[in-house]
Amino acid sequence: MDFRFRLITAEDRPFMVQMLYEATIASEQTFDIDNIENFPHSYAYIENFPEAGEVGIIAESTDGTPAGAAWLRNFPEGDKPGISGPELTIAIAPSYRRQHLAKRIMAQLYQAANALNIKTLKLGVYQKNVPALAFYKNDGWEPDVIFGDYVMMKRAI
Repeated sequence: MDFRFRLITAEDRPFMVQMLYEATIASEQTFDIDNIENFPHSYAYIENFPEAGEVGIIAESTDGTPAGAAWLRNFPEGDKPGISGPELTIAIAPSYRRQHLAKRIMAQLYQAANALNIKTLKLGVYQKNVPALAFYKNDGWEPDVIFGDYVMMKRAI
């Protein structure tokens, strides 16, 4: 299937909420999608996005239907252990999975991050999410530290 890629805008926040929800399912910690503001930890990933120095990519099918998203959010230094730098969130809508879309979105996101002179990224992966851990390792991510139930990973771009 063909996809188009574009930068995330503030108008994409409702789709970002859906993708954040999809991402949290794998970590066995979900939130009420209609009341995300009542879940401060989750809401922090989308609130006022994008701010200066943040970037994200939306993948759309050829008919314009959003299929997946990946974005980099700046959190305060020391928010999570490990390296400093923007934190990645990525998810693919269920009906678009198994089409290598995640790898394609990541490639677009790395280009956009390079344009902002971002050199190092971080992310947290639920330890039991073996497929995601394998995906990131195959994409050049390295484990950094353990933070609760999460493996914090880093990647230079």
